[in-house]
Amino acid sequence: MSSHNARHLQDVILGGQDGLVNVLGLSLGVVGATADPSLVIVSGAAAMFAESISMGAVAYTSTKAALACEKKRALEADLTRSDIEKILSKISPLPSKKLALVRSKLLSHEEEASAPFSKALKVCVSTMIGSFIPLFPYFLLPVWQAAIASILLSMLVLFFTGALKAKWTIGDWKSSGFEMLAVGTLAAIAGYIIGVLLRVPV
Repeated sequence: MSSHNARHLQDVILGGQDGLVNVLGLSLGVVGATADPSLVIVSGAAAMFAESISMGAVAYTSTKAALACEKKRALEADLTRSDIEKILSKISPLPSKKLALVRSKLLSHEEEASAPFSKALKVCVSTMIGSFIPLFPYFLLPVWQAAIASILLSMLVLFFTGALKAKWTIGDWKSSGFEMLAVGTLAAIAGYIIGVLLRVPV
């Protein structure tokens, strides 16, 4: 996988996993506290939009800061584009994949000027999609059935995402899948326990 595609994958997993895990934990917390489906949907939808905007904003500012640091390092080293091209010309006999990797590292502060906005958009959209996954069953089923369906659907998506990440990068797909599954399970348990402890008297 190229470094460009790897960054796309990283952004999608970052947003999608964050949105899914957060809303899964929140929705189960509300179920444990009130068992009111309307509150689950309202709180989940509010979290979905707030989390998506927040994650997009964080992705934008953090990426912009990282690029600024890279540019500062290049300026401090007095490394100009012509210097970089000279370096690349000397190592041009390298295999194309190795050369592309070196080039992307040396020119990242110049060639990724649009990266902050692009990353923010990808993270924002993937967070929104991930957030909707555990919320979706509550539109169709009674609250307790929806809670079970939400857990099962979320676990399936997390495992599949982890397995796919390993397939596209490196690592064992089973280990990667169960790793993501464990993260979601912990969020679900924590959310539900907190909800039960703060249960609203009927």
